[in-house]
Amino acid sequence: MQAHDRFRPLLDNPDVVLVSGYARLPDTVAGHSQYERLGVVLAVDLSDGRVVAADTTLLTDLAREFFRCLVEGLSVRTDTAEMVRRVQTRYAGQSGGALATALRRCLETCHQLRASRAGTHEECSRG
Repeated sequence: MQAHDRFRPLLDNPDVVLVSGYARLPDTVAGHSQYERLGVVLAVDLSDGRVVAADTTLLTDLAREFFRCLVEGLSVRTDTAEMVRRVQTRYAGQSGGALATALRRCLETCHQLRASRAGTHEECSRG
């Protein structure tokens, strides 16, 4: 299966948006010389708030996959505290603080999108 085939259902759903957040990496982290910031990207279905896909710029495949397992399937509406808690308690790498910060920034963007979308729907229903 080609990568774009795997993502076709996400692209075909207009409620799925991609949000990103970044945080500064500590100087002591191996990836700091290559990247000064750590990124987190979430594909979120705004209709129900569920994280349908996740990725991060952590260097190893294992770390990226572990992060995915921690957040995919949870809701940005009801599980934000749980997502952050999982990252803070289960990811003990040196980039953990930056990972949690980048995740929080993604979640903030999701809440802003949801609020702006609610305002747009409210205006449409008044129209």
